Amino acid sequence: MICKAAGILASIIVLLIGPHAVSAQADPETPQAHVNQLNNQARKRLFAQPDSAFFYASRALLLADRQGYETGIADSHDVIGTVFFHQGVYSQALDHLLKAGDIFKTQHNQEKLAANLNQQGLVYYNIRQPKLARVQHEQALSLYTTVGLKNGIAYSLGCLGRLYEKQHLYDTALQYQQKAQAFYEELKDLQGLATILENIGSIYEDREDFTKAREYFQRSLALNEVTGDSLLMIVNLNNLGDSYRKTGYYEQAIAYTGKALAMASRLKDRDQVSSAYKDLGKTYNLNHQYALAYENLENGRMIYEEMFAQDAAKQLALLQTLFETERQNNAIRHLENARKLDTFIKIALLAGISLILVLAAAIISRQRLKIRRDKEESERTHEVYEAQNKLMQAELENTYLREQKLQQELESHAQSLTSHTLHIMEKNKMLEDIQAKLADSLKEDLQEQRKKIKTLLKRIDHSFTHDKDWDDFRNIFEQVHHDFFDKLNQRSSDLTPADIRLAALFRLNMTSKDMATVLGISQDSLRIARYRLRKKLDLPTGENLGHYLHTL
Repeated sequence: MICKAAGILASIIVLLIGPHAVSAQADPETPQAHVNQLNNQARKRLFAQPDSAFFYASRALLLADRQGYETGIADSHDVIGTVFFHQGVYSQALDHLLKAGDIFKTQHNQEKLAANLNQQGLVYYNIRQPKLARVQHEQALSLYTTVGLKNGIAYSLGCLGRLYEKQHLYDTALQYQQKAQAFYEELKDLQGLATILENIGSIYEDREDFTKAREYFQRSLALNEVTGDSLLMIVNLNNLGDSYRKTGYYEQAIAYTGKALAMASRLKDRDQVSSAYKDLGKTYNLNHQYALAYENLENGRMIYEEMFAQDAAKQLALLQTLFETERQNNAIRHLENARKLDTFIKIALLAGISLILVLAAAIISRQRLKIRRDKEESERTHEVYEAQNKLMQAELENTYLREQKLQQELESHAQSLTSHTLHIMEKNKMLEDIQAKLADSLKEDLQEQRKKIKTLLKRIDHSFTHDKDWDDFRNIFEQVHHDFFDKLNQRSSDLTPADIRLAALFRLNMTSKDMATVLGISQDSLRIARYRLRKKLDLPTGENLGHYLHTL
């Protein structure tokens, strides 16, 4: 009788848990090779399809985390951080890069850690932290030196040289670039050597030694012609055109810049096409060929506006992918929790039924009546359980639907916030262009026209200061970041509306250039406004303003 009960018990196990549980245990985990493949796919799409790159790397991170595959986790964080860096989202880029660096350090993977540190250095430079950037590049240089990887040493030296050049420390910058040059010459790496020669020419150009600058630009161009690197050739030609323009050789400048424009047009490199048009416009203007100057500047402006719109669309696509990925991860976690709860309930029910069957099998010969009563009691218990289970399932479904609704509302508010920000940026940029053109016309028009134009300029200035779009922007921002303004006012009660706007833009991870465009002010005015905001918030020296605002 007990053996028969055991057979019935086995059947119940199969019915309750089902064949899927057994097959799920037999299925192997996703192989580590698949994680590596996803990260490789992400790296291939870093520049052309950043939203796809983010999707692949996020999937790789999720799979690697489930497997406990530390190398895959680090690689995924490194790729995601690089995606955010190229999209200008520096705070999140740094967060992912630091996580990757910690794992590389734990694994003593010095080569990957060095590459990661160089990437961190680029992020620190873009968030105006040159000291931290130098520390990261120097650590990367030390690691590459330890492992004896000469191309890594040369790249780190080049990064440090560019950093010192941007700080106007030209002698130090030149020393680092010349060291990098020596390594690339030893390695016979023509492409790396061409890049370093271009950097050295840029240093001489900054020092206004245009003869030396052109010498290095020409040497870099010759190497790029050998390697067939058309993109770097365009940069060489543009720089040669700039150096000739700055020294008054306009015909040579037009010739070199024209070659750069033709090559960039063939390669469909819109950024270089726009730059070449602008350089041609400047040269024609200096050569008193105003019609050609206007035509080229206008062409450059139109291409720049198209590029700006495309970049904005890419950033929006990345944000949408970010929200969608987070939503899917939340859904997966919710389903896993629900499955665990369901398994627990089945096991509990199985245990109860098993106890009833064993007790019934032991005393069935003498207590038939009691067995019938126990069976009836068991059926009632099962009915009550089923009713409770249905109520629990309904409550879980209602909770899931509420979460979905809240997630959709958050995504909608975030998309509206992005749209309003882009709208303000585009409108302010248009007003800046109109303002500049009107200001230029003041130099030539009659007195009556000057009065009208001055009136228009005042109205534009007024539009910069009093814009209804800021009210809409604040309403949407408060729906996404609920307590941000309250916490900000608690920290300082002296904040002006302009201070609050600037803090909100920092919270959105906007670049300094974009913040200046949205606020309708110059880069210098933005630095002053940022200093005043730091002072009112009483931030200690060295603490990053953007990082602080993200903690509110």
